[in-house]
Amino acid sequence: MNRRIILLVTLFVAGQLVLPSYEQSAPEQLQPGESPFEHGYTDVKFLDAYFGYPNQKIEVQPGDQNVPFTILFSNVGTEDIAGIRGLLSLPMGFSAATPLVEGLIEADNSQTATSGNSFTLTFYVNLDKSLTIHDYAGTVKLTYSRVRENGVRQAYYDFNFKVTGKGVLNMNAVNPFIQPASNNAITVRVLDNGTAPLNNVDIVMSALSGNGSLGGMSNLQNVVIDQHHWNVGTVGPGTSQTFSFNAFVPQDLAGQSLHLPLDVTYFDGQGNQVTTSRTVDLIVGPANSNFNVKLSTPSYLLMGVMQNLTLGLENLSPSKISNIAITLTPSSNDLRILDDPRWFVGEVAPLTSTKLTIPVFADQNIANQAVDFNVNIQYTKDGSTVIEKQSFATYIRPVIDISVYGVQASEIAGQQMIIGNVLNQGNTKGQFAMVTLTPLEGAGFKEATQYIGDLDTDAPTPFNVSVQPPSGLLTGDQKVLVTLTYKDTLLDSHTVTQVDMVPFGTPAPQTGQNISQLQIVILVAIAAGIGGILLKIKKKGKQPAEPQVLETS
Repeated sequence: MNRRIILLVTLFVAGQLVLPSYEQSAPEQLQPGESPFEHGYTDVKFLDAYFGYPNQKIEVQPGDQNVPFTILFSNVGTEDIAGIRGLLSLPMGFSAATPLVEGLIEADNSQTATSGNSFTLTFYVNLDKSLTIHDYAGTVKLTYSRVRENGVRQAYYDFNFKVTGKGVLNMNAVNPFIQPASNNAITVRVLDNGTAPLNNVDIVMSALSGNGSLGGMSNLQNVVIDQHHWNVGTVGPGTSQTFSFNAFVPQDLAGQSLHLPLDVTYFDGQGNQVTTSRTVDLIVGPANSNFNVKLSTPSYLLMGVMQNLTLGLENLSPSKISNIAITLTPSSNDLRILDDPRWFVGEVAPLTSTKLTIPVFADQNIANQAVDFNVNIQYTKDGSTVIEKQSFATYIRPVIDISVYGVQASEIAGQQMIIGNVLNQGNTKGQFAMVTLTPLEGAGFKEATQYIGDLDTDAPTPFNVSVQPPSGLLTGDQKVLVTLTYKDTLLDSHTVTQVDMVPFGTPAPQTGQNISQLQIVILVAIAAGIGGILLKIKKKGKQPAEPQVLETS
C-alpha cells in the first residue's frame, strides 16, 4: 500500500516538472484572423503635414503671418468618425494667428470622415522673423467620436515639416541697348531674389513662328530670333543664371522699345510646377547721328530669285554732298551682287534723298537668316573729302508664289461640290491656308470655307468645298469669288482672289410626276374628244330600221 502511494506521488511531481517546460517550448498559437505583425493601429492614421491648403502646398518664409498649415489624416477604421478637432503644438517661433491658451493652435472639421477616406485639419500660423529655413518637428492632438458610439477618443501624432522659403523670379537684359539694321547678341539674366531655389527653370519665347520671328505682336513682326527655347537649370536664392540669343532688328524700329514675351516654368520649394510670364525690355538705338548720310534699307530680300535691293541715301546735313562713291559688301558669299559693287552719285542736295537699285541674288543656303552688309561711303562736303563706314542687315525670306486653277463643279457622295487646286511655285511652303467660296450675282448657294493646311512646293494642293443651295440642286452657271488666305514664314498673312464661272449643267428632264397643269388640261381635252367620237360612232351603229309598208291590190 505504501509503495503504491509513493509511486503515485512520484508520478504527480514528475508531471508538474515536465508540463511547464513543454508549455514554454511550444510555439504561440495564433487565433484565426490574427497577424504576426504589430497591431498598434488606431482609427486614424497620420499622412502628411505642410503649409498650404488641402491639395495646394505653398512656399513660406520667416515673417509670414496668418499662413495656412494643413495636416492630412486617413480614417482607417471600420466606422465613420465625426466631431473632429485638433490641437497643434509647434516649436518656439511659431504661434497661432488667433492666440489660444498655452500657445496651442486649434482647428476643427465639421464634416464626417467616412471609413477608408482621408480628411484634413487646417490651422493658421504666424512665423517669427527669427526662424531659419530648415525642417522642424511638431505634435498634434486629435479628438473625435465614432458614429453610433458614445464618448470621445483621442490620439497624438508627432511629425516633421519644413519652412521652405519663397522663390522670387526676375528677368532682365544684361545690356538692353541694341542697334537697328543689325544682328544683336542679347544676354538675359534670370535672378532669384527670394529665399528658396527656382528648380529646373525652363524658358520659351512666346508667339514665335517656326523660323523665330515674333509674328503678330505689336512692333515685333520683323524681329527675328535665332533661338526660342532655353533650360537654365536651378537658380539658387540670391543668385542668377543667364542665357543668350541673337536678334535681327530692322532699321524701321530705330528709336523704339521692344518687349520680348517669355513663358517661364519651374518647380518651387514644395515641388509644385509654376508657370508664369515675364517680359524683357530692349531699347533700339536711333540711327547713327554722326553720319551725314542716312541709309534706308529693305527689311527683307527674297531667296532664290533675281531681285533689286533698293538702297536709300538721305543727306542729313545742311550742305550739299557731291562725288558720292559707294561700295557695298555682304557678309555672306551666298548673297551675290550681280553688278559692279561700286556705285556713283553725282550729288544730293541738303536734306533730300536719292535711291540706288542694286541687283542681287540670295542662295537657298541663307534662307530664314539675316545677312549683314558693310557700306563704305566717300563724298565731298564743303570742299573736304568725307569717308563714312556704315552697316545694315536684312532678312532673307523664302518665296511663296501661289496660283489657283481648275475650279469646276463636281459631285462627291451625293453632295454638290466646287473643286480646284492650289499651286505653290515658290521655294518654301505656305502655312495655315484656307479657301473661301463666295457667291456672286445671285449664285444659288451659301458662302463656304475649307481649311487646307500647308501649301507644299512639290505638288498641287486640292480643295473641295461643299455648296449648299437653299433648296433643290444647283444648275446652270454659278459665278464664284475664290479667296485663298495663307501665312508665310514670318506668319504674315497673304490673300489671293479670283472670280470663276462654274457650270453645273442643265436642268434634268421632268418625269410624269412633274407634268404641268397645262399639260394635264390638254391631255384631258384630247381624251374627252376621242371619247365623244367613239360614243357617236356607237350610237350610229345601234339606230333602228324604218318599218316597210306593203301595198296590196
